[in-house]
Amino acid sequence: MKKPIENSKKLAYCFLVSNEGRDFHLLLPFIYYLEKFENFEVQFEFVWNAHKIYQKKPDLVILPNTRGHLLYKEISEYSFENNILVFYHDSEGNFKTEMTYDFLGYNKKGMFYCPIQYTWNQRVKDFLIEKYNFPENKVIVSGAPGFDKYKILPQIEKAAILEKYNLSQYSKVVGYAGWAFGKLYNEEINDVLNILLKPGEEGKRWLESQRDIVEDCLRQAIEKYPDVLFILKKHPRENFESDYRDSRNEMNQLIKYENVLYLKDEEEIQDLIQISDLWVAFESTSIMEAWLLGKPTLIINSDSDFKRVDIYKGSASVKNPTEMLFAFSQLFEENNLAYFEQESILKRRKAIIENSIGFSDGLNHLRIVKSFKPYLNSIQKNDNKIKLNFKFLRIYILLHIGKLFYIPWLFKKIPKFKKTVWVFENYKLEKIKEGRKNLYPHLDAFYIKTNLNDKIRTGEIWEQL
Repeated sequence: MKKPIENSKKLAYCFLVSNEGRDFHLLLPFIYYLEKFENFEVQFEFVWNAHKIYQKKPDLVILPNTRGHLLYKEISEYSFENNILVFYHDSEGNFKTEMTYDFLGYNKKGMFYCPIQYTWNQRVKDFLIEKYNFPENKVIVSGAPGFDKYKILPQIEKAAILEKYNLSQYSKVVGYAGWAFGKLYNEEINDVLNILLKPGEEGKRWLESQRDIVEDCLRQAIEKYPDVLFILKKHPRENFESDYRDSRNEMNQLIKYENVLYLKDEEEIQDLIQISDLWVAFESTSIMEAWLLGKPTLIINSDSDFKRVDIYKGSASVKNPTEMLFAFSQLFEENNLAYFEQESILKRRKAIIENSIGFSDGLNHLRIVKSFKPYLNSIQKNDNKIKLNFKFLRIYILLHIGKLFYIPWLFKKIPKFKKTVWVFENYKLEKIKEGRKNLYPHLDAFYIKTNLNDKIRTGEIWEQL
């Protein structure tokens, strides 16, 4: 029999597959609201700990998405079947709707495990209604909550990060966002090529040529400007979690240069954007993040005829090393931003932001709350036992027995064990838990600065949004 929730805190599990920060930043402002205004205690858990749902039934399960990872989908499904409220958004919600793209991913049935399907923008909402017959009243444009961080987080000091790597001698920094060219060497490559509409061996040759041109552009700039530090950031999804190779990409042949810092997951990408004087990419949503931080951007595309979202149209671009060096001369020799901020580019950029992330005011997480609040208010304690999921039990046992015997260098040498290294390296989610501790004070400051505490308590914010 159901009974109302008492004044004790409600429990939520937030399941993550990675210790990295993208999905964390997507969810943290929403979690902050839950803990501050809805009397929730939210525990971050690695996906292999999904058996915890059976051990102690939560009031809410939180996920980054339900279609991009099999365990996310299975956790959503299991929670839904056991009458546990589920929340998820989209880690990557700015895709080109004209593409032959399977939005549903692992969620083949197109189930609404979360009672609402959130989208970053109206364009994607219209696409889901038309292609998948999603009910219009169940698809809500919230904007991209992961981008709220650019209004919430303080400016990072360049000197602090450079000192960390003994690179304080550099005053100028160029950041480059890796595109995951290393996928050329793993089994995902055919999926990648199909998305680009560049299938087969011809597509592989095209991608290799693009990699080599990007590498050459970077190399010539690195050599021409030895007093500029180039921070090259590997794409976090270039390899499967269990694949610890650093496959040949557009960056790792350049690490021999003294003015190159090659990073994998050591730093958050938004921190690297903040300390950069110029942000460069082959193709990356981080270009848009750089705009939100007021940074000039540059795209390296010798051939722009491939399928992707239109972010590249809002940035200056180059096709070859000669054009690359000209762009660098404008910024670092002439101190001239006109090349990067042409009026036509800036006009397209404004439209792209609205058509991509929806809103850039830092309030997207509260747009989510506005529509999700009725479901939070309807939560009732249900003491009925839930079904045991044997897969979750099995991986839970493997995790907690295996961690007792985990020796990194040994597991990496044994083929069958090598695939579990990412599990034992990530399951504690230490970066995530430390990140919450560090970022909550900034959320406190943002809420005070924007008077959100009073607006939420009076309900004014819901009318405003």
